[in-house]
Amino acid sequence: MSSDDKLISDEHLNAFIDNQLDADEKSRILSTIKSDSELSHRACEIKRLRELVQHAYELPSERAEHSGHGRALRGPLQAVAAAALLVVGAAAGWISNAQLHPGNNDLDVKAMYLDEERAFQTAQVDEAPTVQGGRKILLHISSDDPQKLEQALDTTERLLQTYRARHMPVELELVANAGGLNLLRADISPFADRIEDLQFRYEELTFFACQTAINQMLEREHRDQVPPLLPQALTTPNALDQILTRLQEGWVYISV
Repeated sequence: MSSDDKLISDEHLNAFIDNQLDADEKSRILSTIKSDSELSHRACEIKRLRELVQHAYELPSERAEHSGHGRALRGPLQAVAAAALLVVGAAAGWISNAQLHPGNNDLDVKAMYLDEERAFQTAQVDEAPTVQGGRKILLHISSDDPQKLEQALDTTERLLQTYRARHMPVELELVANAGGLNLLRADISPFADRIEDLQFRYEELTFFACQTAINQMLEREHRDQVPPLLPQALTTPNALDQILTRLQEGWVYISV
């Protein structure tokens, strides 16, 4: 990663994509994008995520738009959609990080979902809707920070423990892409034993690695062979597509 790459934030990239910068700043970012493949990839992912977010829902009907409820939805929808574009690296991060407090029985975890009118909403996990008689939760990790990786597993375990204690059915998917792949790589994961233990204790838990991110890693690192994944890890063709598909199916989404 170049020094220029580090100085160009995702906010700047969004402004660049929206053509909201002056000529000098646009020229600087364009020049850096042309010479820095990682920054170019970040810009492409942000643009692609914008398109996916726009495709993820249909705008409320004309009748709903003229109703008070329809107008009320527009603010939260636009706010969350805008926040969706403020991503780090190749990751999507729509909501605040999970806050889990040991000893607290409440699930103080923010989740995002699509309501009946296909508008994005945020709520505590306990307030989010159920699907087919149970909670459906997708937890997304895209950082290679060991603390974030551990937080993803902490969040996963706490959710599963809490729902089991309440005798409430739940299905949870942990989806890893970008740097989050490190969590599921057999050669470097610092939490292989813990993942094996979680999978043994919770059959309702599924781990997914993003195949698109794996392919990008192979190209970026000039690898000939795919690094081995943990035996508990399955692959999904594309993490962002899976996230939006699950949202459309009524699942709630948690970003770590």
